[in-house]
Amino acid sequence: MRHVLVATTERHALLDELRAVAPPSTTFLGERGLENVLERLARSARIDAVLTDDPEIVTEIFHEIPGAIPVYLVRPDEEADSILAALDALTEG
Repeated sequence: MRHVLVATTERHALLDELRAVAPPSTTFLGERGLENVLERLARSARIDAVLTDDPEIVTEIFHEIPGAIPVYLVRPDEEADSILAALDALTEG
């Protein structure tokens, strides 16, 4: 089972898009806002990766939790299948 935090600021449907195409072995948790994301990461040891559409969130995660968790910056036009492939490469490689 893989637990992925989806932190969006612009693309609010991303969570549902990913859930629709991901295998059932992946659990997606949604969070909005930088402070909420950092708090969730601090409280949860079960998060395996973060997907976000906000470069500031990427920067702050690397600053606050350096090297601790894979983070992927989603492009605005990137399809859910492509995001999942990137997530696979991040968490399995």
